[in-house]
Amino acid sequence: MATRPKKYPTPTPSGEEKVVKTKKELICSIIKKKTKQKFLSDNQRIYYEQLTKNQITICSGPAGVGKSYIAMKSAIDLLSDPETPYEKIIIVRPAVEAEEKLGSLPGNVEEKLDPYIFPSYYLLNKIIGKESRDKLKEIEAVEVFALAFMRGMNIDNSILIFEEAQNSTPNQMKLLLTRIGFNSKFFISGDLEQTDRYKDIKHSGLYDAIQKFKNMDDIGVFEFQAEDIVRNSLITKILKRYEEWELQ
Repeated sequence: MATRPKKYPTPTPSGEEKVVKTKKELICSIIKKKTKQKFLSDNQRIYYEQLTKNQITICSGPAGVGKSYIAMKSAIDLLSDPETPYEKIIIVRPAVEAEEKLGSLPGNVEEKLDPYIFPSYYLLNKIIGKESRDKLKEIEAVEVFALAFMRGMNIDNSILIFEEAQNSTPNQMKLLLTRIGFNSKFFISGDLEQTDRYKDIKHSGLYDAIQKFKNMDDIGVFEFQAEDIVRNSLITKILKRYEEWELQ
């Protein structure tokens, strides 16, 4: 039996609450305009198109190419489009410190994950503003999940963003990929040169997934290169210097 869309209360001018909006309508009232079509490179545009086309997109690339920004921009555009089925952005990151131990963190699961999720919140604030981000969280249109607790879940009507995927194991990646349900998209990305877990990148779940799914329908694989860096040009010089010293 089909279920009716959940209704959400919206305030009337008199201050009384009147149930008039579905969750999708409420999302569209919070994000009223599509994000600007601003791409700093041809490959950013191609990546954006892959994200909107495929059910799952797996991306690798160095810092500064814009992979996180383009993924979040695409997620916001899809979420706020009244013609799409997506009602939620789910943010997932592996809880691995970058060679800096934070110790035991207080709070619930989301509060414990906040230090890892902060870059995603920063992008949301940059794209739609903190006020809109807070409103989306309030109606559970933005949620944070811990990868460790996703076993047994099916993700429907959602866009899942999984970053820092180079720090996942192949088994964790398999767990994540098999959570995809109906009317959902998964955006998976990472930088194989900045793993905080593996000395050999071939042990990474991101590397393993790229090799396995390069030529599979409904799964897109996109690989940025150093020449795609669009942030401060000094980043390119820094990465090149690290590569030179590693070869000595």
